[in-house]
Amino acid sequence: MTAFRSGNTISGKEGRLFLDGEEMAYVKSFEATIEKNKTTVAVLGRRMDGHKTIGASGTGNLVIYKVTSRFVKLMINYIKTGADPYFTFQEVLDDKGSKRGTERVTIYDVNFDSTKIAELNAEGAVLEQEMPFTFEDADLPEELAAGF
Repeated sequence: MTAFRSGNTISGKEGRLFLDGEEMAYVKSFEATIEKNKTTVAVLGRRMDGHKTIGASGTGNLVIYKVTSRFVKLMINYIKTGADPYFTFQEVLDDKGSKRGTERVTIYDVNFDSTKIAELNAEGAVLEQEMPFTFEDADLPEELAAGF
């Protein structure tokens, strides 16, 4: 077993996020999660329930600094026309201080659930947009997936 080295931990600040190939330099935070959908299986003679995975669901959250009206336009366009676009995210995590190498996770069929369309703040705080989303598929390149 290889000894753990604290220098190999990965800093989340060393990442970049792309939406349909365009880098989003104004990202504050990003996360995506796959959650298994399970059903309970009662078994005669057992006091504990069993669980069977029957699918999965992808959700996430994107927080950006308010520097563009792109996502406001998307939401208003949806309510006016019904056009509901889907996107592809690619997260690139590359901490040069870590020996792990670059990780690229691609998330497909991203659809935003909500976003603020207007906000004011008398205290002068930097404005942010939080946008939860769902997604339908994801990939990790084979060279990284093989290492796990």
